[in-house]
Amino acid sequence: MYLIATRAGLFKLTDEENLEKLPYNFNVSDVIINNERFYVCSSEYGVIIDDKKILEEGCWRLWKYNNTIYAFIEGPKIYEIKEDNSANLVLDLTQEAEKMGWEFPYGPPHITDVTLFKGLVVATVEEGNLLVGDSIKNLKPINFFADMHNLLSKEDNLLIATASGIFTTNDLNKFEKRIGGYAHGIEEIGKFLVAHVMSDEPLIISRDKGFSWEKVNLRLPRPTFGETAIAKKNDGRIIYSTTAIYEVDIIEKRARELVKEIPTTNRVIRI
Repeated sequence: MYLIATRAGLFKLTDEENLEKLPYNFNVSDVIINNERFYVCSSEYGVIIDDKKILEEGCWRLWKYNNTIYAFIEGPKIYEIKEDNSANLVLDLTQEAEKMGWEFPYGPPHITDVTLFKGLVVATVEEGNLLVGDSIKNLKPINFFADMHNLLSKEDNLLIATASGIFTTNDLNKFEKRIGGYAHGIEEIGKFLVAHVMSDEPLIISRDKGFSWEKVNLRLPRPTFGETAIAKKNDGRIIYSTTAIYEVDIIEKRARELVKEIPTTNRVIRI
């Protein structure tokens, strides 16, 4: 099952490939289901648990780690969302954002993704410096600056999808661009890495852990700004959603349309 967070609500794509509308009729950035409760993150409405609003500030990403859910709020700020529906501020980087020139054209800068890499927490900022710390509460900016979207930790390498391409690093000190283009979603499926760029043939794959990339010659609805349009289905296939939903066989380079029309996608979440 997949949840499709769109600019006009939240949808569920069932295992039977049926699309169901869920009762969230606003711009949804991300969602987590935890203990059968819906944690909904919206850049317009904040954080909602089921039907109760927890935070009013714009939310861009959620992360569950060690049974704790964190909300990444414009600023950037990070809140711990507790079981009693309260929110505890654990990190406020608004002063650093102002001092270091972080910016976003549609509001305050915000954290877009987070992962673990070599025992450290790493987070991306749109647009700003990469954040690194020994815990989420201790994230601090390092020298790498970009308009960053998503992260993928692959063995000894960290991949960063940005507005100018995909970068890799193995030490958080030296960063190398591996391919250009407006890159957003990035996934590992079996022996491949799959990403998408803003193109009429958006999918690209890597067979060597992200060092080199090749285009999948397959026309699909073109992704626009802010879309994390892919999620893994199995070791050879992905779900791709922008303004329509497809199952894409990366190996055979075939796409099968599942849903003809859907509001512009923000993120595809595999459940």
